[in-house]
Amino acid sequence: MRPNALVGFTAFFVGIVYAVQAFHLPKAMIGNPWAPVYFPIGLGVLMAALGLLLVVLEARKGLRNLEGVKRPKFQASSLKLIFGAAGLCVLYALLFERVGFIPSTLVFLGALLSLINGPKAWKINTLITLGFTFGAWYTFVKLFQINLP
Repeated sequence: MRPNALVGFTAFFVGIVYAVQAFHLPKAMIGNPWAPVYFPIGLGVLMAALGLLLVVLEARKGLRNLEGVKRPKFQASSLKLIFGAAGLCVLYALLFERVGFIPSTLVFLGALLSLINGPKAWKINTLITLGFTFGAWYTFVKLFQINLP
């Protein structure tokens, strides 16, 4: 299977599951009870639609390819990035409620950028990690007045 098609199938199924699970979120007590659910449902539907679009585009590209054309395959470095990023996402989800937004986001982004850019780019990785983490914290806590865990 072509790598892009696999990513498309995965995005499609994760988007569907995400959208379905969004219906189980608690409803708002004041105002429109469905207001907190709109964004997650929209995000899941968009993810599923883009995943399906990627599958369709890959299928059309596959139909145009001649027989005997060498198809790209996953390399060990690609699999390392995929499984490393997935593992870091799980770790982030487990740490988020326990230690809070700032420490868990610093660890997650620092490790993810180190995985992607390599340890030699530690200066830019650190700058991006700190800038994004504290920028997001400031935006939510100070501007929007939304408390983060």
